[in-house]
Amino acid sequence: MNKLILPFAIFVSVIITGKICEHFGVEGSWKIGLLCLVAAAVQIAVTRYQRTQRSKVQG
Repeated sequence: MNKLILPFAIFVSVIITGKICEHFGVEGSWKIGLLCLVAAAVQIAVTRYQRTQRSKVQG
């Protein structure tokens, strides 16, 4: 189940960001760049969170 957290978090955050971009009228390469930036930030955040949870369990 823990392996599904990262893809689900990225999926949800990209969908939400896409809806926000549509609301504000962002188009083209700006929208793609913003979606990639959000996906990368979510990946970093979730990976760090999971790493700290594993280190708490181990020691």
